[in-house]
Amino acid sequence: MIKNIVFDMGNVLTKYTLDECIRRYADTEEVFQMIKKEVVGSKEWLAMDRGTMGDEEAIASICKRLPLELHEVVKRFVQEFRMQPEENPSMEGLISRLKETGYRIYLFSNTASRFHRFSKNIPSLSYMDGFWLSCEHGYLKPEKEAYESFFAKFGLKPTECLFIDDTPANIEAGIKLGMRGIVYCGAVEELKWELEKLLEKEL
Repeated sequence: MIKNIVFDMGNVLTKYTLDECIRRYADTEEVFQMIKKEVVGSKEWLAMDRGTMGDEEAIASICKRLPLELHEVVKRFVQEFRMQPEENPSMEGLISRLKETGYRIYLFSNTASRFHRFSKNIPSLSYMDGFWLSCEHGYLKPEKEAYESFFAKFGLKPTECLFIDDTPANIEAGIKLGMRGIVYCGAVEELKWELEKLLEKEL
């Protein structure tokens, strides 16, 4: 029996397209590719999400291998990433309904410590019974240890959890441990239909 609905954050609770985000900072294709590879695709980016490196340390490390003229854009991109999320009111409404129906709602997210600065700008988070943040536990989805840490933190049984994430690998990892899962493809109405089918109730 499903008692807990578990949500990813980026591109689920908020509308989010990485390429669009990068293009706000890139005035040329060269700068766009640089940010995508040397910043978002870097070991420092993962370290920030894992909680082993802070923003300033990551910026300094990334900038060591980039030309001086790119340092300021790298600094702004890292410091401002996710700070002004685009709201997803349809998702907020669905989460509100799930909460009213009696489900416990959790966040299970790969995110850096700046979460504590931008979280106030995401209305859906106000419905959450608990947050699991990768930067506070040292593991990243889809690592098995991340899921085990999440279950342990809140005392949850995997078989009583339904996980919603936009990354198939993250859902597959949860299913292997006993969770039910839905890959969110950007359509809240479709997600609502899938939830009603799995939960066997109208939302």
